[in-house]
Amino acid sequence: MNSNASLRLEDFIQAVQSQLDNAQAAMAIKARNLNLPLTFAIKDVNLDLRAHVEFVESEVWIRPAGPGDSDSSTFHLVFTTITRPAIEENAIALSEDSKDQPLDALGDELSAEDRKRLEWAGVRTVRQFRQAEQRDMVHAIGRVTNLSVDRLRRALDRASAPSVERVEPVAPATDALPDASPLLRVVGRNLVNGGHAPLVRIGNRPVAVLQSADDELLLAPGHDQWAGELAVSPTSRHAAAVAFDLSAFAPPPPPAARPMTLAAVPGQEETRP
Repeated sequence: MNSNASLRLEDFIQAVQSQLDNAQAAMAIKARNLNLPLTFAIKDVNLDLRAHVEFVESEVWIRPAGPGDSDSSTFHLVFTTITRPAIEENAIALSEDSKDQPLDALGDELSAEDRKRLEWAGVRTVRQFRQAEQRDMVHAIGRVTNLSVDRLRRALDRASAPSVERVEPVAPATDALPDASPLLRVVGRNLVNGGHAPLVRIGNRPVAVLQSADDELLLAPGHDQWAGELAVSPTSRHAAAVAFDLSAFAPPPPPAARPMTLAAVPGQEETRP
């Protein structure tokens, strides 16, 4: 890197760590191939770096000093070893839910600078954002990040909005009755509110919700509710609608009721006044 190029401080540290990891991997290969009972390793690495410190929005960037540059700062970095359990214990917990959304999903509600400040406060995903609201921590987050509480609440309102990705037919369970009707599965996000099943309508008529989760609903529609507009309302303020047509999978309508007729009783004649 030349003296005019700048690099994020975290990228510089990661690059040095990566090269040290490669050196350690090479030592492991050497020990296995040569069957060495004892070898040498570097316990600590001390590094003095002369560079200029720059701030790009909320990030620290460094630019290496050139020859004879007397206005640069000196970074004294000490690298030491750390074991895997220590890494797992101290590293930032990442979400294991593949459906959890990063803060980038909020779009224009929060700028890149706003999202960076939320990360400083430990809020890195939409789910963590919503959990902070449930714990009534919005005002506290606003104070430590210097962000407007109203902007945070608008972003939270958008993060809580439901969305429907697809509607698909589901065959009855194997232990269901022989004449059991097929069901509908709705896949999306934010489909429930606080564990409560949402109000679901197809063709402006309610549909029975058999199972409900944040990302999936199982519905029991009527024979005439396999096409049209499906609307999901987890709360009175939030709703999502989608048009679908699965009429090819609809069960046949029930047979029409036949009118009842009264048979005449033999031996009785109609009485007349």
